[in-house]
Amino acid sequence: MPVPVQMASTPVGRSIGGMALSCVQMDNPMAILRAAHWRNALSKVGLPVPFFAVHDLGALATADGGASPLGVRRAAEASRLAPPARQALEAWLDTLKEIAESEVMEKSRGWRLTDDLISVLLLKILGPVYERHLGPGRRPTDVPLPLDPEVYRDLDPQLPNLFGSHDRTDDLGFLAHLAADRLRIITSVEQIDLDTLRLLGMFGAEANAASALGMLDLLNVFASPEANDVVNFSLDLLPSVLETKRASGQQTFSVDGYSGLARRGTLDSLMLSELAFDEDLFDQRFMENEVFYYAREKQHEEDRRLHYILCDATASMRGQRSVFARGLALTLIKKLSLRGEDVYFRFFDSRLYDTQHARSRHRTQDAGVNVPYVLCFKGEHGRNYAKVFGLLANDLARLAKRERRTPILYLLTHAECHVPLDTIERLRSIARLYGVFMLPSQGQLDLEYLPRLHTVQVVDEAALTQREARARRAMDIIDDAAGEDRQSLLPPERRRRESLPPEEEAAE
Repeated sequence: MPVPVQMASTPVGRSIGGMALSCVQMDNPMAILRAAHWRNALSKVGLPVPFFAVHDLGALATADGGASPLGVRRAAEASRLAPPARQALEAWLDTLKEIAESEVMEKSRGWRLTDDLISVLLLKILGPVYERHLGPGRRPTDVPLPLDPEVYRDLDPQLPNLFGSHDRTDDLGFLAHLAADRLRIITSVEQIDLDTLRLLGMFGAEANAASALGMLDLLNVFASPEANDVVNFSLDLLPSVLETKRASGQQTFSVDGYSGLARRGTLDSLMLSELAFDEDLFDQRFMENEVFYYAREKQHEEDRRLHYILCDATASMRGQRSVFARGLALTLIKKLSLRGEDVYFRFFDSRLYDTQHARSRHRTQDAGVNVPYVLCFKGEHGRNYAKVFGLLANDLARLAKRERRTPILYLLTHAECHVPLDTIERLRSIARLYGVFMLPSQGQLDLEYLPRLHTVQVVDEAALTQREARARRAMDIIDDAAGEDRQSLLPPERRRRESLPPEEEAAE
């Protein structure tokens, strides 16, 4: 279905008609639909950049757009642009060719970034350019583009009519500005930090920017030196964590696929080759449990643990301690989420901040903490450990009662985190306590409640300042905290059953 006739004279038809000036020639309606999503996202933050510019730059960051030909569209040729506009269009085409060969675009196409992340890249590249083009004064408003692929089907034949039906002064003016700002645009692309882009791509949905505030948070990640330090540290840890897999087993029930062979099973899973034996020999093998059956795949029924990560955001945690704590938290969250466990995350200083909940993926599609929030959060409210941990004890008690599970509380803080002993005793009665303490350049860890914690990890100055030592220390903590061996957390009868071979477990 082409663009409806009644839509051609509307602001929507005007925006779509501007596609005559685009130079990345993708005819796939779903690809143009993605560009409409990017354009709507920019409109949310008050920057309704002309559709053709959003489409072209965004398409270069996608696999389909990178393989599409670049050139002036037939609709632009048919419109007989004035010589200055024609020169500006050719300059825009040259700019796109140079940007398409940049490392940022090559990596983006390989990493297959989400639409929300591409929208943030466009905001970073086109936002300053469009602001300079508009100058001071009121910002224009525009209606959202339709997100219906049928609207963009067979668009090329309709572009001459859509382009000529409206005054194109604004579009051609912005095109001329793009040509004049060519070097700034190319520089903006080259300045995008690839490490940050890679990390956000690794987290996928957890780094989405579904709202206008989410987009601005993501944009702040690219501009923050502190966030960049956390990004670099996280990238030292995440590759090994992404190899995490859940353990599987075998069973005889008719669920899932075959995974191997077993001596016990049902007749419908009997190996057909067993029937080739002589009848008497088969009977003997069958009575002595020597025949083979196909064993089916099974996920062990594991107790999903509930993890609660509390990260100190006071002034004492700035610098290397903050980098270590946040990188450790992000990596631990990712590892536990990949294993299907529930993770809560909070910052604190003199107050407790909003809870981020990384749910197990088999329970909800909305999984993951807000990664830009973790990277860029700043606490500015001093410290009050007695108040904070008293409120935390109340929250944990309610959570443990609701979930009917014992939480594991991870405390990421420094060596001067003084919490009243009675508060620690109350927390100990609710949760398992796992403390990670970052030491100052000179000093020791001397807190009266340390013996009351179930686990204590100490990170000294050498582990904070030396890259290899820092990554090694963090991975040691993650491996210990994630605890691949869960036997210590299971009741005695579960420990015995989990340790049995598959055939004996089935027999029980």
